Amino acid sequence: MKIAFTKKVHEYDDVYSFFFEATGVNYKAGQYTHLAAGGLLDLSIREMSFASVPGDPEVMFSMHVGSKSKFKERMSALNPGDRIRLFGTGAHVALPETGSGGLVFIAGGVGMTPFRSMIIEARKRGNHDIALVQVQRGDFLYRKELEPLVSEYSPVCRDAFAGALTKVAREYGDSIFYVCGSSGLIAFTVMSLKKAGVQKDKIKIESYK
Repeated sequence: MKIAFTKKVHEYDDVYSFFFEATGVNYKAGQYTHLAAGGLLDLSIREMSFASVPGDPEVMFSMHVGSKSKFKERMSALNPGDRIRLFGTGAHVALPETGSGGLVFIAGGVGMTPFRSMIIEARKRGNHDIALVQVQRGDFLYRKELEPLVSEYSPVCRDAFAGALTKVAREYGDSIFYVCGSSGLIAFTVMSLKKAGVQKDKIKIESYK
């Protein structure tokens, strides 16, 4: 299907959020999809996580644009009303069916994208005890919006990341742990959580591309 671009919003540095009309787009919190920009003979395709929440009037995607890839240049050049293709929606992670229990979200940089959707949806759906650990060199994506929605919020730099993981594993050990970020961040986080006693089946991984 095709979706119409509405606007883009500068988040920080070279990170922007892109908004499109949501009419006819079906998805669940935490899911990803594929966006294709360009002509039929010269499409640029990227797997992107939904940052928006099901039922929102617009779908939202956030990303760095500084690498100047063809896809990112085409996204940055969109004007309101321009249409791109959306297809192949799926999921690597999902919220639990029950509306209670602890949820821990751990992300680096724009790895926060699917977790925005999941945290807002979890808060709407049930009585979850939610913790969020964000590791970042600079600004923290969605901080103003998400900090009031979680029980414990830990915005940390890389030097403090290991300590934050140990603390959240100790306090939320029986929760579900969602991890999203670079391959290095994921490997370090999973190792640290297991070392702190978190069971393997409690760790859910979403790796961004």
